[in-house]
Amino acid sequence: MSIGDLPFADQLDLDTVESADVVIVGGGAAGVAAAVGARQAAPNARIIILESEACLGGAMTHRGVAAYCGLYTIEDKPRQAIGSIWNDLKRRLLKVQGTTEDIVRHRGVFQIVEPECVKLVLDDVMADYNIEVLLHTPVVGAIRNSDNTIASVRIQERRGYRDISAKAFVDCSGDGDLAAHSGASVRLGNHGTINLGSLATRYGGLPHSLQPTATIWRNAIIAAKKKDPNLRKALPKDGSVLLRLPTSGDVITFMASAFYDPRTSAGITAAEVSGRKQAQMYLDILRKLPGHENMYIVSTGPNFGTRETLHINAVYQLVEDDLTSGRHFEDVIALGAWGMEFHDVNDRVWASTFKYIPNKVFDIPLRCLQSIDTPNLLAAGRCVDGDQYASSSVRVMGTALATGQAAGVAAGMMVLKGLDRWAVVDVQNCLRENGAFLRNEDLPIVNV
Repeated sequence: MSIGDLPFADQLDLDTVESADVVIVGGGAAGVAAAVGARQAAPNARIIILESEACLGGAMTHRGVAAYCGLYTIEDKPRQAIGSIWNDLKRRLLKVQGTTEDIVRHRGVFQIVEPECVKLVLDDVMADYNIEVLLHTPVVGAIRNSDNTIASVRIQERRGYRDISAKAFVDCSGDGDLAAHSGASVRLGNHGTINLGSLATRYGGLPHSLQPTATIWRNAIIAAKKKDPNLRKALPKDGSVLLRLPTSGDVITFMASAFYDPRTSAGITAAEVSGRKQAQMYLDILRKLPGHENMYIVSTGPNFGTRETLHINAVYQLVEDDLTSGRHFEDVIALGAWGMEFHDVNDRVWASTFKYIPNKVFDIPLRCLQSIDTPNLLAAGRCVDGDQYASSSVRVMGTALATGQAAGVAAGMMVLKGLDRWAVVDVQNCLRENGAFLRNEDLPIVNV
């Protein structure tokens, strides 16, 4: 029997695909939402997600960030800022006990989710929307046309390289991979600043009756550093938020941190090695607390949690003043609700700052998703164009659902109407028809 006759699992025709209508790089919150948005705009389009990891979910499943931030406004009576795309995910997650009806407060307001359930749910979402997905598929290059549009992307499989062409492309990689490979204008961080990364660490062995708090853990860590000053250099951070998972009762925290160049293998390797050592050192300290004696590390990562890499240089850069002044944009395509959360390497204990949004939400314009020099390239999630503080807000996964959906709709409109024949109003109308919120006054109060 030849290898071509072997009964491999159903592969559809993805094994030999050479073209699509919309190609999305990255299958995290932004990428999945972009695929849904593209389908909503262009029902008959061929849409493919290229994901370099083993599953969809992005920071939720690859980096242990088990909380969707940006879904709700930060106020006494929170309102839901992300519309039907979150409602569908939440309904599916509740069905498999992947989340609860409860929301959590720690500076902001967020939803805790079981990462394993997210993997399963997102597979189902993609199947229901007829989205083709290629996992374990990094993008390693791209071809640019003479008119500065992207012609195709090059993917790396174990058997070799392959090129896939498309009419529209959406960079949801988080790291700006597609934009960089295609020759689009990009930048690292924001003019000399970059948001620190952290390694999510999941701790088990804590009794369900125990109620650990960020304050209790922080005090124990500070006391240990006073007793042994050498710990200050090895463990810069004194603490972080604690996320108690709804089913297992495990606690996820983000204390292990590093400052590194996320574009280089050497940089990320050093961060990963350092992060695992830090996670164990924090464990040694915390085990001395009452009720923590049997605490252990369930997992780290698996990947280091990079908060900022490359941004596209877009038609418009969202800036801090836009968020604080409540500026409205004619081309609004989403609302942001998370505070400006910047993790600062220049702080003595690498603490993060958190600036609240005065009007509770802010407009996100389509222009900050549109490449300044590559007409058929859009970006969503961490890759969008924002300055130091604006990007520190729009990067979170709840908001990424909204920017992803909008970028996907715009890509779908390029396919449906032609690269130069679609308009912002087409995108806005499609988003509203599919349950997205574009105005502060439309946000419903959350029943909690």
